[in-house]
Amino acid sequence: MTQGCNRTGESNELDVAVNILRVAAEGIKKTEIMYRCNLDHMILNNYLYALMELKLLKVEKTSETFYQTTEKGLQLLHICHKLKWLLWGKTFDFLLVRLLNRLLLNKRLPHEHLMPVEDTHE
Repeated sequence: MTQGCNRTGESNELDVAVNILRVAAEGIKKTEIMYRCNLDHMILNNYLYALMELKLLKVEKTSETFYQTTEKGLQLLHICHKLKWLLWGKTFDFLLVRLLNRLLLNKRLPHEHLMPVEDTHE
């Protein structure tokens, strides 16, 4: 299951965008993004539009509308996480690293994009 945004204090635009991409990694409804990221409807619409224009997020329309992070969006998440990992250590958001590695492997990206993860939590 994808984690919530876990926003605390002030967030900058990049943090908000990355958090939206994170919760949408496996596909999610708009209202779920709104609640999990603690964003109002108008602000969320602005971010969704921008993320779709940048091809970081896509819309999957079946019987319901789902938003899903694109391959490019997953790469951005991985890069942002890698920066945090370099700054704050390898235990930062361990579950996100595992989720991203699994999603990237499913998309068959080259392994050099993956960052090593030591499984110390099992």
